[in-house]
Amino acid sequence: MNLVFSFDSILAAIGLTSEIENATTAFIVMAIAIVISGLLMLIMADRISTFLSKNRMYEVLGLFILFIVGIMLVTEGGHLAHIKLFGEEIVPMSKTTFYFVLAILIIVDVVQGKYQKNLLAKAKK
Repeated sequence: MNLVFSFDSILAAIGLTSEIENATTAFIVMAIAIVISGLLMLIMADRISTFLSKNRMYEVLGLFILFIVGIMLVTEGGHLAHIKLFGEEIVPMSKTTFYFVLAILIIVDVVQGKYQKNLLAKAKK
């Protein structure tokens, strides 16, 4: 889990530094992002682990969000590298599509959580 988030932080830092022209400044920003994310993971690991053990549905939601972020990064990279798949050039995922999928995932998870709580409440009666 830590490796995934570290890798994600590195990619985010690289994406944030795309407009920085000085390589030293870009490296410093990436290094700071990695150190901060590592410290946050160390500090929050127990709390997040406890929360996820009580709420397994959020673990699945997090995995789906990481999956969608991965698809977005791969399509953007494939587009920039001019890679063709089955004879067609890869088109990057639009930001609108990305945010729409995230919103739908969160809405479905909230609705499903409320429905599941109602079912558990009825079962206890």
